[in-house]
Amino acid sequence: MKAVLYIRPDRFDMAELARRHPAHRFVRVDGAAEAEAEIADAEMLVTWTSAYDEAFAAMLKTKAPKLRWIQMTTSGVDSILRAGGFPEGVVVTNSAGLSAPMIAEHAIAMALMLAHRLRDYDAAFARRGWERDIKDRMMSFFRKTVCIVGVGAIGQETAKRLKPFGMKIIGVSRAYKPDDLFEEVYPRARLKEALARADVVLVSTIVTADTVDMINDETLAAMKKGAILVNIARGDLVDEDALYRALRDGHLTGAALDATKVEPLPAASPLWTLPNVAITPHISSGGADNSAVLLDIIDDNIRRFDAGRPLTRRVDWENMKLG
Repeated sequence: MKAVLYIRPDRFDMAELARRHPAHRFVRVDGAAEAEAEIADAEMLVTWTSAYDEAFAAMLKTKAPKLRWIQMTTSGVDSILRAGGFPEGVVVTNSAGLSAPMIAEHAIAMALMLAHRLRDYDAAFARRGWERDIKDRMMSFFRKTVCIVGVGAIGQETAKRLKPFGMKIIGVSRAYKPDDLFEEVYPRARLKEALARADVVLVSTIVTADTVDMINDETLAAMKKGAILVNIARGDLVDEDALYRALRDGHLTGAALDATKVEPLPAASPLWTLPNVAITPHISSGGADNSAVLLDIIDDNIRRFDAGRPLTRRVDWENMKLG
């Protein structure tokens, strides 16, 4: 089997992958032009979300007749589907959960920043102000309720890390059942009921036609006054105009966003003007050295591919509707 590796050279140890699979040929390329030159006789492509645009998606559909499997080194594929999607009949697997521990840490850090009013203290620091009264607006996580919307790998890793804070942890999911991590899990149809119980809401679900703008005027109104919202997933999950109104009017204590509908978030967005908003530029997975884990994920799937066994982390992209 020939595999084209269109990824950064430092993403994982490609020489080790070749050593483990001497019967296969691995060709690393830099850029879409090199990928196009090598893809015609390739059965496998290893790549990541940022490689995709409409031209790349179209190229794969017309220039890769032997392609059978695409292994993504990232998790989400919604932007790829918008760019044209994958070639018909090609199996797609991702690396879901690879960066979940780091993303969970980032989500909690952003939530704590808002709960402990660190933006207010940072502003006071800039003024050289010793403003101790800010402490009266701080919120402890102890005995508070967090609602995690989307209880996949990221949601579960976040729940594990929030347990020691003494929080009550509930979730919203299509299929997950309550266990030692989640005291209660609501179906999506009862989203507003779950939100109404939460002091902190963490959004970590995927984007589909059913979840676009799931955080909107109606669901925000259902949240507790003074609650904190953290979106660690995708910008399309949140109606940003509705969020701005809820923050401006004081319904929410604050919101933390690692993803926005348009990235970079335009300078004209009113969200930049609010003192109770924290924004990071879609970097929550940064800093994690997961190259060895990624290598093992790809290694295991190649072994499964060779043996004709089901691949892990398969993406049902044919049935994903984004609306």
